[in-house]
Amino acid sequence: MKITTGLVCVLFTLSTSAMAQMSVTTIGATDALACYENARNEFSGDTGPCDKALVDNAMSRGDRKKTFVNRGIILNREGEVSAAISDFNNALDIDGGLGEAYLNRGNSYYLMRQYDDALTDYRQSLDFELSKPWAAWYNIGLAYDAQKMSEKAKEAYQTALDLNPNFSQARDKVEGRN
Repeated sequence: MKITTGLVCVLFTLSTSAMAQMSVTTIGATDALACYENARNEFSGDTGPCDKALVDNAMSRGDRKKTFVNRGIILNREGEVSAAISDFNNALDIDGGLGEAYLNRGNSYYLMRQYDDALTDYRQSLDFELSKPWAAWYNIGLAYDAQKMSEKAKEAYQTALDLNPNFSQARDKVEGRN
């Protein structure tokens, strides 16, 4: 079942998607690069290049962790949330300080309506060098909104907007247009 709830995904290259939360992809080589491209493409549900890349024992640990994150994003998009969590956990086993893995695993929990777990992971992602910290704050706002905590949500959206004044989704939330 495909998840289409109007959520926003943000990749390392900051593109929007049909998902609600901000996601972060990473770049690898060969099949890993094709996996990255599929993760960036909001309409792609093809994990084939990711699967091929991950059987390559010569792939660096860095490319392997990034490929797990990218495949997890695709799996989330396709509604295979448990498999996505497994991929994000695999990435964290390689690098426990990978903020993008925490952020995207938070998206999995969000999709499962486990908002407290999502909030924990979104906050954890901020403890590391997350390439787009405003994405985590935006997602924190979404989780608070889902819990009917509108004041906390608005504060989180404002923090996202403070970090990235051009972030229109956060601006819309702060201004009550969305």
